[in-house]
Amino acid sequence: MKTVPRRTTALCLSAALAVAVLSGCTKDEEPEAAPSSSAPSMSAAPGTGEHSASPGGTTASPSASPSPEPTSVDSGDPEMVAAAFVHAYVAQDWKADGPRAYLDRIEPYATKAYVKKLRDSSSDRCDVTCEAAKKGGLAVSADDIATVVPPEAPHTSTAVWVQVTYVERSSWGSGGDSEDTGMNLKLVKSGGEWLVDARTGSE
Repeated sequence: MKTVPRRTTALCLSAALAVAVLSGCTKDEEPEAAPSSSAPSMSAAPGTGEHSASPGGTTASPSASPSPEPTSVDSGDPEMVAAAFVHAYVAQDWKADGPRAYLDRIEPYATKAYVKKLRDSSSDRCDVTCEAAKKGGLAVSADDIATVVPPEAPHTSTAVWVQVTYVERSSWGSGGDSEDTGMNLKLVKSGGEWLVDARTGSE
């Protein structure tokens, strides 16, 4: 699949962040985008090979983040928490995982209210596309994660928007695919810890 240069991705994400913040909408409240990958896909959960956000560059330099382990994440650093959230949110091995496996993985990096919202709006039922993903051995990961706090995004000492870009890699029995993509995350600070409380952008 043709990838879009990260500069374009970041510019698109910056524009999307500005629109989302001004409108008060999040991706979680918007209809799912149609899948564009040739991999098996479904809209019930992230990590299904869907590619719905445009990748690109930013007005500030993103900082690259390795795939984080929960014990190594500094909860006082909103960009590190955002990177860990994206890694946990996107990763999915359909041979082993159910549609809502990602919810347990994101818990250390998200507010209880946000996890509850996602849990209440989803189901453990494995539909036709879920079964196809399992049968095809679909696995998805977020690699080359980079984060930035756009200077134009509103932020306070207890709330900040972080723009995250990454390469979404999908593999299945007969092949694989990758695409530059990203999402914008709103983090709130409580008890000295930053936690994700809203999201706009790609699955």
